[in-house]
Parts: sequence; C-alpha cells; structure tokens
Amino acid sequence: MISRLPYELLSAILEEAACSNAQEIQQYTYGVDSTSTNGKAQRVLRGHVANDSMRWLSTDAIRQVNTQWHDWACQYALRDLYIRRWRGSERDVFYRDPYCSLRKTVDLFTNYPSLASSVRRIFFDGFYGVETNTMILQVLKYCDELDLVSLPWTTLRYGSGEDWSRLLGSRDDGTALTSLELLAVDLKQSQIADRGRHVDKHPLDSPTVDFGHLQRLKLSGSSNLMPVNDDDLIAICRTARLRELHVTGTTCVTTKGLVALGRASEDTLRVLEHSPLSDDGFEHPNASCTDDGSHLCEEIVHCPQLRDLAISLPTICSDLFSDTSVNWVGDVQIRAAGICGQPGKVDKSAAARQAFFNSLSQARALIQAQGQRGVELNIEIFI
Repeated sequence: MISRLPYELLSAILEEAACSNAQEIQQYTYGVDSTSTNGKAQRVLRGHVANDSMRWLSTDAIRQVNTQWHDWACQYALRDLYIRRWRGSERDVFYRDPYCSLRKTVDLFTNYPSLASSVRRIFFDGFYGVETNTMILQVLKYCDELDLVSLPWTTLRYGSGEDWSRLLGSRDDGTALTSLELLAVDLKQSQIADRGRHVDKHPLDSPTVDFGHLQRLKLSGSSNLMPVNDDDLIAICRTARLRELHVTGTTCVTTKGLVALGRASEDTLRVLEHSPLSDDGFEHPNASCTDDGSHLCEEIVHCPQLRDLAISLPTICSDLFSDTSVNWVGDVQIRAAGICGQPGKVDKSAAARQAFFNSLSQARALIQAQGQRGVELNIEIFI
C-alpha cells in the first residue's frame, strides 16, 4: 500500500497530486460591479486566488483519506500563510469586514492549535491598529514552529515585552525564529490623529527580549507614526548576532543605527543592505565618522564574514577597498553623497575628484586580488 512507503517518498507523491489538483481549481476570484451603464450588477474578475488558498483547496481530497495524509496536507497547505487586510473599492456592492481573514485565523488556531504548528512562514499585510495587532500576537502565540514572520512595524510598539520574548525565544526543541521582517507605511492623517494609536509598550526595554537567535532582520519602508528608528536598532544590538541585515526604503534609520547593529554582528554578518529613500539616511553628525570617531569605511571592512554588500553611505574613500582579505563576492553596490574628508562635490572640487580616483584605483585592485583567489567580484559605485 502507498501508506507503507517511506515518508519522504509518500510526501513527494502527495505533493505531485496536490499540484495536479491545483490545475483543476478555479484560478481567479470574482466580485460584483454595480457601476455598469444598464444599472445591473455584473460579475467582474478581481484577481488570482492566493497561493495559500490554492494549496488548501488542492489538498481537500487528500485530507479526507486518513490521519497521516491529513497531517501531511495540513503541513503542506499551512506552511506559508499570507493574511491580508481586505481592500474593497467603490465598485463593490456588498460590505465585507476588512479584518475577516485575521479574525478567522485567530478563531481557527484558538479552536485547533495543532494546526498552527504547521506554519513555518507567516506574513501580515495591512493591519496597523491596536486591535488588529493584538489579534496578530494571538495568532503568533500558537505558531510555535515559525522560521519567518513578516509584521507591520506597529507590532514593535503595541506588543509587550512578554509578547516579543515569546516570539524570539528558544523553544523546547532548541529551535527559534530565524527571520524577522518589519514593514512600515505612511498612515492617513485621520489615523495619525487617533490618540488611541499612539501607544508604545517599549518591549525592547525588557531584559527578556533576546534577538540572539535571529539570523535575518529586514526593515522596509517609512512611517509617519512611531517609525522604527536608530534608538530601536541600538536597543536590538544589545543581543543581536545577525547574519543578514536589510534596511531599505526608509527615511527613519540613519547610519548611526546601522553601524551600531553592524558592530554587534560584525563577526557573523554576511549580508548587508542599506538603501534609504533618495538622500535620506545620510544624516549624520560627522559624515565620515561614527559618534566615537571611528571611520565608517573601516567599520564595514572590519566585518570578516561579510559577502554580499549593497550600501548607502554619507561618504566613501579608498579605505573602504584597502583590505584585500575581505570575503566580498558577486555584485557589490555602493552609493555615497561625497568623499571622506572632502567638503566639495566630486564634479566641482579637484581634491575631491582626485580622492575619488584613488578610491576607484583601490577598488580595481581589490577586484583583481579577489580574481587571483578565484572569486568573481564586481563593484559598482554611485556618487
């Protein structure tokens, strides 16, 4: 019988069956449009069925066979979970609770907590209020096998130290959350004016909140309400030992916070990405130095495990490329506003231009040195 096969082989067969079932399932969602010229409601195409919904529907028959197949189907269907705020439009005829998916997920995991153990990656999109963040934290309480979680930045304000300690802490089997994403957006002025949203429980001040197990941290976007900032990164760096750090599309984190977190993880950091919006992110008391006088270019070179680098700095110089023992590989992208120690722009100052040429020469020497080691390295500089 097929159930007597080794689990790995059975799993491969069931996954093939699920993929085949998915081809026979309706691929699109539909809505009702009341804006037609004849005044009658019409059925309109809205979009693709979400991937997690497709996996659940494609394993419907498999779940009904026996306990083993049921458990496999749940793990397959719930492995990656996307919970989105429903966004209607003026063309929709019927009202729908925008938080319906989140409420149903809370109810499902409350009544059947064993299902939550199948979730490995979970993404929350569009939930920024205190009430919805409370529901998010309820969902996370049941997901005790998570590898990755993507949260609205407000969870870092509305969650307590106990909530974050539970999320980041080590489990009974020694595993822990390895990847955390915090996504920020600008809110409407009416939302900002709501004083009930101005709540900060300061979870990072709790001594029980430990980022030591986290390997990847991504901060994306900016917000006009209690954004993630340098002080948060400095608080995180007390326990963090990251392998990957991504800070993108933000105007709220400067090189001060980036350097603090980079220093805390300098022996483990392998991937560093910093790409602020436009000229934002360059703001710093001293363009080429940290608060203690250390040179930013040298700080980056002092991360011995660093391999992938895409960074925006206030200024750069040849020191950034002086150490031929670095492990940089692939395409390295560096964006800067100027040259270290040179107040003038490169196109208007002869001294700055010469310093820039020196940096280019040093970068070419580093590429050549890596090539001699059999490592392909390309360096792109935007200034």
